[in-house]
Amino acid sequence: MKPSFFHLKINALKMKTVYLLIIGLIVSFTGISKEKSYSVIKGKLQLERLPDELSLYVVKNGEVVPHSKTTVAKDGSFGYCFIPEKEGVYRIGERNSPARIYVVPGREYNFIITPEGIEVLNKSDQENRKLDEWASIINKIKKANMLIGNFTFKEIFPVIPDVEKEKDQFISGLKTGNSRFDNFLKGMAQAEFEYELYHFLFMPRTVHPEFKDQPEIYKRLSSKEHFATTDVLNYDFGLNAVASYLQYLFTIKAQEGVKYSPVLAEKMCIENVKNDTLKGWHLMNNQLLRAKTFDEAYRDKAERYKPYILTDDQKAKHHAFELTIRKMADGEAGINFSGTTVDGKTMKLSDFTGKVVLVDVWATWCGPCKKEIPALKQLEEEMHGKEVVFISYSVDKVKDHEKWKKFVADEQLGGVQLFGPADFSSPVCVDYKINAIPRFLLFDKKGNIITIDAPRPSDPKLKELVEKYLK
Repeated sequence: MKPSFFHLKINALKMKTVYLLIIGLIVSFTGISKEKSYSVIKGKLQLERLPDELSLYVVKNGEVVPHSKTTVAKDGSFGYCFIPEKEGVYRIGERNSPARIYVVPGREYNFIITPEGIEVLNKSDQENRKLDEWASIINKIKKANMLIGNFTFKEIFPVIPDVEKEKDQFISGLKTGNSRFDNFLKGMAQAEFEYELYHFLFMPRTVHPEFKDQPEIYKRLSSKEHFATTDVLNYDFGLNAVASYLQYLFTIKAQEGVKYSPVLAEKMCIENVKNDTLKGWHLMNNQLLRAKTFDEAYRDKAERYKPYILTDDQKAKHHAFELTIRKMADGEAGINFSGTTVDGKTMKLSDFTGKVVLVDVWATWCGPCKKEIPALKQLEEEMHGKEVVFISYSVDKVKDHEKWKKFVADEQLGGVQLFGPADFSSPVCVDYKINAIPRFLLFDKKGNIITIDAPRPSDPKLKELVEKYLK
């Protein structure tokens, strides 16, 4: 491997981005191939005012999310060295930055960034040269949406036909030798063209067109089937494109005298966005995640949207948000959790719907936990034959799994014995904010919370509480 990019000039030693040199040397000495993993981005900002730091963003699920930061040298130089998760779009700089780039793992990139755009210095970098070419086309409309200049429909509507022709010619002639990139950019160019058209209508202007004054292209594009695949999630404007398209459909409804409502918004999304995963992202971001309380209205929506919240990322985002609005109060629906039995079978809280459930969160190393075992056994015996289930949920470390199994056998523990997957990082601890044990949780027959801090078995009040909910 030839680490030519590490031959730093003397003045570049002032840069705090010399971590590139360190990482590069590690790569060299460990025998890891740069072509197979690390990507290097070098560049220079030619701006009137230079920032101290420069952010790199990655596209994830149709949005840009922070990836990393680097220090900017006094001469505007900057650099990144990282292992991309996948081939795709990144952005350099903050909002309205022109620096949208395409990164292939294992390649080196070199750019100059100015207020007008990005200059690709590597002659072999066909992907980013094509991205720059596309930017010069779409910016004839996009500049108005970035509020660069006071453009109204009087200036923008006349140029739309020419931009559409340029777009079509660009797509038909796209051939870089990277078929994955070519297919990506063809789809992105078409989607961005349409997105910027809709976006233009909803940005603040000194004057707005009447609906009847809109060019025919709006009717032609909006009447097509939309979002049949998740391709748009690979674009840095992806979820905004979905939202803008639906917003435009609302304006058509408005011409018919229909008033906007959240119910209409939900209905239009489900009917007009063809891909279920995209429905889920839009409904979650624009409906569920705007809730203030974990009330019945929220729970009803969450249940209706369940068929569209399909991916792990969607479920994780939904779950994390839900924890922020829950109070874990009496009557609130319990958060489901699971663990494995001594025999390796997975069991969940929801498996015991129809019975009152007492959960003992404990560990074999916990003295106070073990002190409660005799009282817990006695309570189980007194409640035998009644509609109550006793779950003992161990948060021992994974390495102590066999120790737990032996303890369960030696102590002849009854009830349902479950083992958590990650000690105090197990979902039951994270969701119910358990950072100290023993901890007792009590749920009613519908799976709703009675309390997440119940009395201990040695306290007679626990038996009274359980019996109250058995009636």
